Amino acid sequence: MKATETKYIVFNAAAGLVGLTAVALAARSLLPSSTTPCAERYLTAMTFTLERGGEVLKAADLQSGMGGRDAGVARNLTVERLQDGPVSVAMAVDLPRAPAAGVAAADGNGVSFPWEPRALRGQTGVCLSYRLKLPGDFNTSIGGALPGIRGADDSSAAENGFVVRPVWRSTGQGGAEEVRAERRPVRLEWSGFALPRGRWARVDQELVLNAPKKKDGIYRIWVDGALVVDRRDLELRAGPGMTVSGVAASVFYGGEDAVARAPRDTRIWLSPFEVRWQP
Repeated sequence: MKATETKYIVFNAAAGLVGLTAVALAARSLLPSSTTPCAERYLTAMTFTLERGGEVLKAADLQSGMGGRDAGVARNLTVERLQDGPVSVAMAVDLPRAPAAGVAAADGNGVSFPWEPRALRGQTGVCLSYRLKLPGDFNTSIGGALPGIRGADDSSAAENGFVVRPVWRSTGQGGAEEVRAERRPVRLEWSGFALPRGRWARVDQELVLNAPKKKDGIYRIWVDGALVVDRRDLELRAGPGMTVSGVAASVFYGGEDAVARAPRDTRIWLSPFEVRWQP
């Protein structure tokens, strides 16, 4: 083979390689990255129902599917039809400063209930999305919790489960924590981020469980599309039996040890929860 022919072949091979690389990079640029909000990457979705047959549900309707594991729903949660806003119906959660006499702290301060769709059983990755509206004069003085993601192991004791969730801190900033039964919450985010007030904000959370006994679990939070928490070093499970179980729908004032009374009567609005997973 002549030298000129060899050079021609090498040149075309190199050009072809450059062309393939360019095509690959272009295709990659069209795909969502791992830090794109998870709602744009998880394909299958289910929404927490707040109306049926054109009528909004009552607290008792919601309670009927909670298996007695709720707190404060009957007293502090109402479903409202909105005149304006990003959704047509929403949950209004009351956090009263002075609940009625004889009301337990758990029932008198916000709400807490699980939503565990059967379709999530066995999943190791999930995306939770909802819209949140804090009042314009929202008082964060004693901190509190917002809805997050829960995990459980059907083959072992319930106390082996966990919750990861956004929180508000006494500083007025948002944060994140991991909660396990009979353990103090673990702070997952240290710098804090802004929590919009007086308007609706979108909150997306992504959880990808770690490989058993490895610290490679992922928990991310986006607020209005901006990534504000990005942890990729979590160890939430020791074995494969621990999987995502659903949503920990908790809204309450309180610090690391217990719920606490709201500094003043407060109302927080939440859109229907949406969970997504990969088929």
